[in-house]
Amino acid sequence: MQVYNISFQIAPTLQLQWLEWMKSKFIPTIQATACFSDHQFYEIDVTEDQAPTYTLQLYTQNPETLTQYQEQLSPSIMDDLHNTWGDQCFHFITTMRIVN
Repeated sequence: MQVYNISFQIAPTLQLQWLEWMKSKFIPTIQATACFSDHQFYEIDVTEDQAPTYTLQLYTQNPETLTQYQEQLSPSIMDDLHNTWGDQCFHFITTMRIVN
């Protein structure tokens, strides 16, 4: 199983608005690609002086599907993230394989 992980830090003043956007637009847009069989969206425990931090994990059985998503679909989806939130939402992406 392949895991496509996107981690986010959002400006505290925008957290509630951003969460609503993630749940109503960003995640459904990714799900509509049909590249992933499931997902989990987590809030990461951080100290009070850190920005709210979240991670979205998307699961697929097929490495080729993940490559297709990364090359053909992700750029426009991530552009929407940048265009909507700019530098108020820092993110980075990692890919992983489940080994157990």
